[in-house]
Amino acid sequence: MSARPAVLASFVLGLLLIPRAGSAPSTTKYYFELKSEQVVDLSVFSQPSQVVNLDLKAWMALTLTDSAGGKVVHVIVDSLSAVSTAPQISAATADSAKGGMIHGFVDPTGKIKNLKSSPTGNTLLVAVQGIVNGIFPRMKPGAKAGDHWMDTTDIANTEGGNNTTIKLTLDYTAGATETVAGVPAIKVTATSASVVTGTMDNPMAGTMGVEGTGVGGGTFWVGADGRFLGGDLASTLNEKLTITGAPSPVPVKVTQQLKVTVLK
Repeated sequence: MSARPAVLASFVLGLLLIPRAGSAPSTTKYYFELKSEQVVDLSVFSQPSQVVNLDLKAWMALTLTDSAGGKVVHVIVDSLSAVSTAPQISAATADSAKGGMIHGFVDPTGKIKNLKSSPTGNTLLVAVQGIVNGIFPRMKPGAKAGDHWMDTTDIANTEGGNNTTIKLTLDYTAGATETVAGVPAIKVTATSASVVTGTMDNPMAGTMGVEGTGVGGGTFWVGADGRFLGGDLASTLNEKLTITGAPSPVPVKVTQQLKVTVLK
């Protein structure tokens, strides 16, 4: 039984949220590496644990365009590669995700809404969507070294057979200004605590109840124009899956590391 590890990629991104940008359409290209390990404890079925790994690399272009009441978010996945032990991820899955698009909207408060990926149902593209769902920091206006601020947000996932919500409490601290990709950028450290609830469809187990908690942390850089200029993040998520016929909930642990680099 696989709990769709790539789909859970959105958790590590809870530290980051789409920022405000200038009035003109703005396109930024990124390269990211996501490493994930999922351990499903099947001892309730008297079976050994199932371990699923994912190593995902992608190159994408993200464009923000002014629209009534906010900005339109449009992403094109230029290239993608994946190595995984998950049975639902194959070479064909990666090929289908190349050239895929992700579309959504960010409101004036910086919260992203209604993200959809095309083609639909592609597990790797859903993982990329999870990264887009939070790839940029919600910055404090005029943030300077030593400033501290907090935020809360909900991230909904309705793709790939999921119907889950992650409620996040985020804690940010601004550091010194550094040079990244040839431009000045403020360094920000962040931590998060999360609660996830909902359901997840599985081809073997049917619809499963999902609940869990997680923690995360990392560092990222933001330019004076509000552009996200890369970062390193890590997270751990401990879940319990309620499965019909199981004598007790099934524990699942997901650990993830994400590195994002802006491309000149």
